[in-house]
Amino acid sequence: MIKNLLIGFAVAFAVGLGFGLLDYFSGSSSSTSVVLPVVLGFFTFLILQMLSGNRKEARVDDAARQSSLSAPAPAGQALLYIYREGFMGKAVGWNVSLDGKALAQLRSPRFTQTAISPGRHTLAVSLGGFAGTQNKPAETTFDAQPGEVIVFAMKSKMSALSNTLSFVREPDTPTALQKLAKMPMVAAEPTAGSVAA
Repeated sequence: MIKNLLIGFAVAFAVGLGFGLLDYFSGSSSSTSVVLPVVLGFFTFLILQMLSGNRKEARVDDAARQSSLSAPAPAGQALLYIYREGFMGKAVGWNVSLDGKALAQLRSPRFTQTAISPGRHTLAVSLGGFAGTQNKPAETTFDAQPGEVIVFAMKSKMSALSNTLSFVREPDTPTALQKLAKMPMVAAEPTAGSVAA
């Protein structure tokens, strides 16, 4: 937080200095020279705070991504895809867990995939850092059958005081996979699921 505060202050100082020099050389003065640097410094601090929960992303290359979208489920297992799209807060990473273990952090638009054992599973999503205080976490349970391909979309519903996160299971798997073909893929954590696909 201190680092982000210092960066916000530096932005306010630099912009203020620039406006001060413009005022000096033009021979005029305006309230913009004071207000705008403060506003820009504050927004810089706020944006950095919102992104403070982000982790480094492990992207999958295009060949592996296309292969993962056409691969059948491993014998005796199911394939699980989770994706996020949308413009609002797209740079803020959403932390997805599967059965209590970290699965991936997804910005927008991104997706991840993992192989899972048959049976009941629990997906959860939350945000870290300052953004976590503005978003209510969510979880859902689902059953997986051997050979099944399951796709979940993550959504956010805005309200006056906070946003509510949710999972929506896609009813049309082939259409959902076509949508994912246009998105970057993030590698699942090695501890998630039963076998990484």
